[in-house]
Formats: sequence, structure tokens, C-alpha cells
Amino acid sequence: MNIVSKHPVAVHDLSWKYGERIILRNINLKIERGRFYGIIGPNGSGKTTLLRNISKSLVPAAKAVYIDDLDAAGLSSRDIAKKLAVVPQSTNVEFDFTVTDIVLMGRNPYIRRFGSESRADMEIAEKAMKATNTWHLKDKCISEISGGERQRVIIARALAQDTAVMLLDEPVSQLDIHHQIEIMELICSLTRGRALTAVSVMHDLNLAAQYSDFLILISEGIIVCQGTPQQVITKENLKNVYHLDSFIVNNPVTGKPYIMHVEKLKKHVVYK
Repeated sequence: MNIVSKHPVAVHDLSWKYGERIILRNINLKIERGRFYGIIGPNGSGKTTLLRNISKSLVPAAKAVYIDDLDAAGLSSRDIAKKLAVVPQSTNVEFDFTVTDIVLMGRNPYIRRFGSESRADMEIAEKAMKATNTWHLKDKCISEISGGERQRVIIARALAQDTAVMLLDEPVSQLDIHHQIEIMELICSLTRGRALTAVSVMHDLNLAAQYSDFLILISEGIIVCQGTPQQVITKENLKNVYHLDSFIVNNPVTGKPYIMHVEKLKKHVVYK
């Protein structure tokens, strides 16, 4: 893995619009290596659009997004794929490939046109599957495995790209709580064990708070607040951005903030 910068991703005054509708306004970020960043905010706030600009699936303006200190606007798709791996929200695969075939797709940026996988590519894919506990699934078709297993396979494919940064778009939104925790624990272990940097759009605020090192709160295309979960998950921010009255306590295990909604609490109050 070739890491050349303390900030593998940096965003400077990034704005984006669809037609006349402004989605992002003057976004500024510096992503540090080896950390887990959660991007949170209401639906339609611009979270996924920000992620897609960083990955260059939407082409940002020149000098707006930097990858390893290089202007992303001037990098080819292959160059980007050697620096950033993307885990999309949907894990649907159009054709019924085997798990091994799916994971080997992560090696495509390194294989010449009309070339085939080398022994080294196979070894990297095997290592990625073992890291994600999917090696035992290697010969199964992707349609034969569960949603949680499929999500781990997609993460294994991203790991096989051997990049310093992984971008994830709501990686647990379609999973039950058991598989949500399993995937979040996996991502955290990868950031600790491989100096991987993870940047993930998150829907569940409590999961985001418990597992992220830093949070980026976006509303109406603007960064409202960024910092540690304790700095971002506050009653004031939740009221201003989500219009929620909340009660926030510290998780006794992690020390991270945990949100309880006041209206839900009222329904369980027994009046005497």
C-alpha cells in the first residue's frame, strides 16, 4: 500500500449542483490517515454527493479534491482506483459470479487490458477474504449467500484494491442489527490493523457515534460541525439539524454519546 500523505484526502471549497439546484456549498475537509470518519446528516443533505465527488464518480472542479496531494480532477479512473476503494450502498451483483470472482475484481486497476490475474493477485484476494471472514465462501455464488456475507464480500473486494482509503455509502443500512455490528467492527478493525482510512456515509446516528473517530455533520449542503462524536452529537446540533428533542448519555462501555429521543421516552413514562 503506497501512502504518501498524512491527509490522503483533502477537500477545498468544493461546491456541486445538479442543474440549478445547489447540493454542496464550500465544503472543506482534511481526512487523516488511519481514522474512521462518519458522514451524517438528514436525507438529501449532500452526504452521498460528497462521497461521489471524492471518488470522482462525479467529477469535481479542478483543485477541489486532492488524493495524496494530487488534484483528483487530473487523475484517471485507474489512478483513482489505485488510491480509493468504494463500497456502494447496494450490494446487488448483476451476474451470478463466485465470491472469488467478485473479490478479484478489486485487482482490475492493476491488470493490463486483456490480461489476467497473476499469482500475486490471487494471494492478495485470498488475504482480503481471510481478513473479512469470507474465505470459506470462496467457491459459492454471490446469490447463495446472506446479505451480511455479501456485504463482507464487497468489503473484501475493496480490500483487494490495496488502497489507503475506503469510501463506504451506508454500508449497514439494509442489514439486521447483528450484521450491522459485525460490519462496523470489521471496518474499525481494518482502520486499526492496516492503517486504512475509512470514510462512511451513515444513517444511524448511534452507530455512527459509537464507531467513528470523527464525525462530519452536513445539512443542506453545508458542514454544520465536524469533530469527535462528543463534539458533534449534541442536543443543540440534533435540534438544529434534525429538529429532534433528544436526551444524550455516555455509553458506559465506549464513553461515546448515545442518543435517546425525548418523545419516545415520554411514551414509556408511568405517571402516578
